[in-house]
Amino acid sequence: MKLICTCIANTILSFFFFVPVDSVNAQENTTALQGAYFGQQPPGNEAVVFAKDIISTELYEHSAPAFSPDGKTVLWTVVEMNKPARLLEMTMERNTWSQPHAPSFADKKHDDFYPFFSCDGKKLFFSSRRLLPSGLPAKDIALWVVERKGNSWGMPVPVDSSVSKGFEYAHSLSRTGNLFFSAREVVNGKGLWKIYFSKFNNGKYAPPEPLNTTINDGSYVDGPLVAPDESFLIFESDRAGGIGSIDLYICFKENGKWSAPENMGSKINSSKAERFAGLSPDGKYLFFGSNRASELPDVYWISSSIINELK
Repeated sequence: MKLICTCIANTILSFFFFVPVDSVNAQENTTALQGAYFGQQPPGNEAVVFAKDIISTELYEHSAPAFSPDGKTVLWTVVEMNKPARLLEMTMERNTWSQPHAPSFADKKHDDFYPFFSCDGKKLFFSSRRLLPSGLPAKDIALWVVERKGNSWGMPVPVDSSVSKGFEYAHSLSRTGNLFFSAREVVNGKGLWKIYFSKFNNGKYAPPEPLNTTINDGSYVDGPLVAPDESFLIFESDRAGGIGSIDLYICFKENGKWSAPENMGSKINSSKAERFAGLSPDGKYLFFGSNRASELPDVYWISSSIINELK
């Protein structure tokens, strides 16, 4: 029987829906999966479940799928009862996809979350509760990065220590390497989520700055997805006036400033929770998580043309 843990935005990342599944074998598909996006029929202007029984399964998918720029590697997060959150990976060779497996840099003892490729595909960013190297201040969860070397992964290292609010979680990067991420701080005894920006310059990140108060309005805000050219920003929020418990919002860069956030509407949002926005490498498709049709969220995708419709 599934055990549901209600999503509570201001607790320390306890907003998970748990389901007891014993192994990744529950996700295995005996049919050979071939071609881009596992041979799935591309979506149009209606959101549909992505990769049913491949990525969207009986597990709790706790991120959008992160595809490499060449489309031949994908990682995503799953959560199971009484186990650390973990990343799963699939790779394509000779047009055929592997079964889901743990990436070589996985930490079996600590939570790993939210994979995101740099635009050049040479680095994968993720957040983790794994132990930090000695000499760095203790944190609950931090941003990490691992280099992609050919078909292999290097060793993960923490992202520049100047990017630290003590609890960093969801994140995305623009083409120039600028970093957008969510962080939780305790203000007057209450956990407060904000989205921050850190400029990448000369190989280093500048100290992060919170985005404007139309975005960080005091509600739960998380899951920033920035366009490669920083022309738009999508994020999740439970702010007043939404369609469901958590909705996806979008704002656009206008004269160097972010416009007021706009609810992405009923093509994306439902009476349930929508979270974990992500883009396909070619920018044609928008991914997101939703539990509109089941107790646990599935990954959905839709044509990214909806972004221009909202502009």
